Amino acid sequence: MHADELVARWNTADGQRRREQLISMGLQGPWREVLAGFPGTEVLGDNLGDLRGIDLTQQELPGADLIRARLDGARLGDCGLQEARFEMATLTDTALTWARLGRANLTACVALGACWDDACMEGAVLTASNLARGSFRRARLRDARFDRATLFKADLRNADLRDTSLFLCDLEGALLTCVRLDPPRVYPPANRGFVREARRAGYSSFIEPILRVPGLSGLLHLLEPEYLLHMEAGVEASADLDAEVVALLKEKNWRLHLVAATAVVLGGASERALSAVWERLAVGSWVHPQLTVAALLRDPDFESRARARLEAGRPGSARLEPGPSTRELDVRTCLEWALLLRAALVGAPVATVGPPAEHACRWLQRLREQVDARIQAQWCYTPPSVPSPPAR
Repeated sequence: MHADELVARWNTADGQRRREQLISMGLQGPWREVLAGFPGTEVLGDNLGDLRGIDLTQQELPGADLIRARLDGARLGDCGLQEARFEMATLTDTALTWARLGRANLTACVALGACWDDACMEGAVLTASNLARGSFRRARLRDARFDRATLFKADLRNADLRDTSLFLCDLEGALLTCVRLDPPRVYPPANRGFVREARRAGYSSFIEPILRVPGLSGLLHLLEPEYLLHMEAGVEASADLDAEVVALLKEKNWRLHLVAATAVVLGGASERALSAVWERLAVGSWVHPQLTVAALLRDPDFESRARARLEAGRPGSARLEPGPSTRELDVRTCLEWALLLRAALVGAPVATVGPPAEHACRWLQRLREQVDARIQAQWCYTPPSVPSPPAR
């Protein structure tokens, strides 16, 4: 049976009746007998623990007996499974977001591509389990045991790994950015100066994401998929993202301004952080195209602010400084491009803009391609397409 057929069988009158019986039994005792004759179970032979595709979201099933059960594609989000037994069970592509699995036994289970995001798995045993390509983002794994488990290309960003046993665990290709460790991570001597400065300046959540990019020059490639994942972890790790964005924008190094722009795009910003973005544009930064895009996507007052900035620089307007510098002209070009891009959605003609806007256009296009759709849905403005601006 295909995955959609496995789910559909539970939505029939017979499937709903059997599901209610299973829940009333707490998946304990002779619950497998309830599945006798259920469509699809015959292909599993003598294993009647066929729960593939079942929806048990928010059910309380502590101590459930799921030994050797088939739970592929099941939905167990926010499900109470404390001290449940999953030995040799299969949970491939199973959704366990926010599930409560404290002290559960998942020895030798197979859970390829399962989602354990935000799950509480403190004290759980996952010895010798195959968890390849699973997602454990923000999962609470304190005191859990992953001895000899396979976490190949698993996503453990921001997970709590304090006192977690990882003896002989396969972590090849795993994402471990901003995990919580006890004792905390010790950085190589070559990085300790930067680490001290980042902590002093107030953007410690981005230490690890920045160091995972090969060299500060590598920050130019922040929108490569892997690097963007590290930046997402920094955003999630921050207890005060606005304060850290402001701190990054105060630095003289333009590469850190690029980190700030990326953080704003991924995590949003309050008026305080948005004001810092506009102030940095006014003072000057080599990455003004990226800062312009960050403001475009996250500032609900972008149009009024951009027009006010452009009007302030017109000939005859009141200015405190002498004539505009080359960088100021480049900022103006980027702002004009952004305003024209917004206007194009309601049918206004798109005028020709200068080369600086090409950098902004390319960056915006890469964001559209790489950033998670759920994040893009939070943007104040999402262009349906981003055509390249013609040069003058």
